[in-house]
Amino acid sequence: MLENGMRDVIVGHEFGGWLADGRLVAVRPTGECGSCTHCARGRHHLCADALARSYGISMDGGLTEMAKVEESRITPMPDGSRPRDAAIVEPLAVAMHGARRAGVTTGDRALVVGAGSIGLLTVAVLRSWGVDCDIVARHPHQRLAAEALGAGVVERPAGSFYSVVFDAVCSQETVDLSIDAAEPGGTLLEFGLFWAPVRMSNAMLLKEITFVPAMFYGHDHSHNDFAESAALAGTNPGIADALVTHEFALGEAREAFRVASDRASGAIKVHIHP
Repeated sequence: MLENGMRDVIVGHEFGGWLADGRLVAVRPTGECGSCTHCARGRHHLCADALARSYGISMDGGLTEMAKVEESRITPMPDGSRPRDAAIVEPLAVAMHGARRAGVTTGDRALVVGAGSIGLLTVAVLRSWGVDCDIVARHPHQRLAAEALGAGVVERPAGSFYSVVFDAVCSQETVDLSIDAAEPGGTLLEFGLFWAPVRMSNAMLLKEITFVPAMFYGHDHSHNDFAESAALAGTNPGIADALVTHEFALGEAREAFRVASDRASGAIKVHIHP
């Protein structure tokens, strides 16, 4: 986001902190108007305000000593949670929302393509739901994290037998790989954003692959991705421990961003503690 040009705001949309009474909380960055058609239907993440009033993107975010946030966006962390657990909740909620959108259930065989933070957190969600999964990981530190979370690690899928495939990279290469790996009638879940156009092939049509996009996280009357992710992260410290590879003080933010952008650093998640 920084490389593509940001508005003049304090960045930091994956964050948590302490309230005045000492409670540790995670903060949902996305906004909502509460009155549009999407909000009325419990699809607040599709509201125009979701991005237009998002902390760290369009409004001042969490990379600061003090942050002012709306009370409705505060999610308490379970007792015993650590700051690194609170800061992992936002991307974990992205992964949980995607898993729900894909309709994955126990008994499915899942593949995750891409072992960055979203891919690895998708593994964490799937394993917490009792779903077996493999992940395509390129780098040794990613493979170690994936194994710690309970995934099988593959360099390239050997066959088309996955009922659900999660593409956590969103490139032409990974879309093609995901379609090849999905079984006929399977589902392909695309996380996040395409930074360059991709082409669909006839293979997707011939196999009748269901293509499902996922963005942000939901909180309707049946579930709350953010609250459930806070509970999962707060009661399973191994998730954050597997992903958080570096921690810096606020005054070291410049170095933190350098490490995060250096592929040779072994970084997965880099956390800054004001």
